[in-house]
Amino acid sequence: MDDSPGLPPQQTVTFIVTVQDAYLERIKEVTKELETAGLKIDRVLGTLGQVVGHAKDSGRNQLAGVRGVESVVPERRLGIGPPESDVQ
Repeated sequence: MDDSPGLPPQQTVTFIVTVQDAYLERIKEVTKELETAGLKIDRVLGTLGQVVGHAKDSGRNQLAGVRGVESVVPERRLGIGPPESDVQ
């Protein structure tokens, strides 16, 4: 985290990182490289070939540059209103 005086801390974003098929057997290596690039790992979904974690939004390009990474996309959350609400 940036501790520069007078500047607000940069928010982190949750990213879903997809690993290239050719690197699925080496997902642990890719995960270590992602950590080095600034991703704080939350979950490794080895069967799906995905790593979920959070990092500064400005670090997205650095994560995408890790060898074995197919894509880096921000997590999107969707919700449904309660059953008794007018809008479903």
